[in-house]
Amino acid sequence: MAQLIHKQLSYTVRGVLIDVYNQLGPLLPEKIYQKAITYGLREHGISCTPEKQFEVSYRNISAGKYYVDHWLEEGKIIFEIKVAPKIMPIHQAQTISYLKLTNADLAIIANFGAKSFEDQRLPNFIRDKTAKFQWQSPPLGKDILYAELTEGILKVLYQVYVILGPGFIHRIYQRAVMIELQYQNLGYEYINKIQLYYHKHYLDVQSVRVIKVENKVLLGVFAISSIDEVMQVRMKTRLKQFNMKLGILANFYGNQLELKIVRI
Repeated sequence: MAQLIHKQLSYTVRGVLIDVYNQLGPLLPEKIYQKAITYGLREHGISCTPEKQFEVSYRNISAGKYYVDHWLEEGKIIFEIKVAPKIMPIHQAQTISYLKLTNADLAIIANFGAKSFEDQRLPNFIRDKTAKFQWQSPPLGKDILYAELTEGILKVLYQVYVILGPGFIHRIYQRAVMIELQYQNLGYEYINKIQLYYHKHYLDVQSVRVIKVENKVLLGVFAISSIDEVMQVRMKTRLKQFNMKLGILANFYGNQLELKIVRI
C-alpha cells in the first residue's frame, strides 16, 4: 500500500473541513467556507494562507497572477473549495493545473455543495514532468478561409491548453495565446475597446477583448462553461464591425479545448 502524503496533517485538515460542513451546512458561498476553514486551521496550529498569489508563467513570460484557495504549511497542501452537487472531472483537471502551477505536494478538493461533505486527495504526480504537445491538424474543410493561417492559430490554441491546462481566468489565457502567437511569428493586435455606431451615429465605446491575427482572423479567448449560440452571433457582429470574414472562439474552461469557427 502506498504511503499517504502528509498523513497526520491531512487527517487534521480533513477534520477541520468536516467540522466546518457540520457547523455551517451545504450551499453557502465559497468565501464563507474559506473564512471558517482559515479559523479552524489556525486553531489547530496549522500555518495557512488563504488566497495565496502565484505568478502564471508561459514560455518564461508572465501571463498574469492567480490565487489558490488555501496554501498550507509552505506548500505541503493546497486545497480548492467547491460548492457543487459533486466533485466533477473538471474540478480534478483544474486542481491538477494548480498543482503544476504551485508545485505543492498534495491538493485536496473540498466540496460543500452535496448532502454530505465530499473531498478528494490529489498527490502531485506531475512534478518534474514536462507537458508533451503533439500537433495533428484537424480537418478544416475545403472551403475554409486562410487554411494555413487558421491551422497555425489552432496549433497555438492547443499548445497553450496543453501547457497551462484548465482552471485559470480569461486574461491569463489571452496573454498566453498572445505570447505563443508572437513565438510562432504570427502578427496580432489585441483590441479591448471598440466604438459603436448606428447609421454613422456615434453611440458609445464598448469593451470587446479580441485578438486580430494577421488582420485576417478575429480570435476570442474565454474560460466559461460553454460557447453558446449567442456568443457565435456576437462574433459575427464583431466580424462585420471589423470588416473581417473569419472568427475563432476558443474556450479553455473544460477538460478539452472547445473551438467554434465563425464565418460570414
